[in-house]
Amino acid sequence: MDPGARRYHFHRHAGRRHRRHAEGKAGLAEAGRRRRKPDRPARHASRHPVVTTPVDRWPDAALLLVGHGSSRIATSRQVTDRLAEALGRRGLFAEVAACFWKEAPFLSLDLVASPTVFIVPNFAGEGIFTRELIPERLGLTGTHSHRDGRHLIYTRPVGCHPRLPDLLRRRAVGLCHHDGLAPEKTSLLIVGHGSRRPGTVSETPEIVAAALRATATFADVATAYLEQDPAASLWRDLVSAPDILVAPWLISEGMHASADLPGLFGLSTPTGGPVALDGRRVWLMGGIGREAEVVDMILDHVRAAQAII
Repeated sequence: MDPGARRYHFHRHAGRRHRRHAEGKAGLAEAGRRRRKPDRPARHASRHPVVTTPVDRWPDAALLLVGHGSSRIATSRQVTDRLAEALGRRGLFAEVAACFWKEAPFLSLDLVASPTVFIVPNFAGEGIFTRELIPERLGLTGTHSHRDGRHLIYTRPVGCHPRLPDLLRRRAVGLCHHDGLAPEKTSLLIVGHGSRRPGTVSETPEIVAAALRATATFADVATAYLEQDPAASLWRDLVSAPDILVAPWLISEGMHASADLPGLFGLSTPTGGPVALDGRRVWLMGGIGREAEVVDMILDHVRAAQAII
């Protein structure tokens, strides 16, 4: 195991303390119900049914969260590190480690010691990294692989979660309400990374845009890309409303999110606005990896991959 790797370990004793505490509270609640007269309703009963979901735990498994990283932009790793730390605090895995393609700690199975390893690409969608480069580096042959006596489970990229379009919609609507905009009179421009490789299709941003168009929330929803057509620099021709929200379909805040994209709108930071440009106003939103809900989406990917036979 690499001693320099960042790992966030599962503290089993803390988990037992929480369970004993919860069981004690449940016992007190039951005793209270027995003492209550049958013809007297509970004074603080909820109007809505309480739905409980069993918590999955993988105490003998590691989670390896794989980010792109950058050798030039120090902030590029922050989103992946924050997500790994949040997952580690949940105490669901024996180990949680963040690693990167472009910076240390580099992608390697040596970062964790558990016999079962969930490998989660912290990327905004499917592409050459998730389909080819990461599997080749780790010797993966599919969702489930076995190598050197270990069970390797490869999940879908974080950005492919089906709840992400609604998360983006809620964020955009919240920004509209905060700044006094009517969503139905505001354009939403989703900017993906894209690729210069011939024949490459950026499936994920297009799927997200189609889902958001179907909600009829915004005046229009368009897609643009940093490294393929339609280019993000042509944003003026891609959307129609005078007020425009630009939503980067990017996980991290590396060179593209922190410099390239803000520069198109006269900004120097990954978020900002409104900026007045050619008689229109533009707001730049942060990347999708900022949201706390993404942690639960990662766990959904883990469950889904585990269920594939």
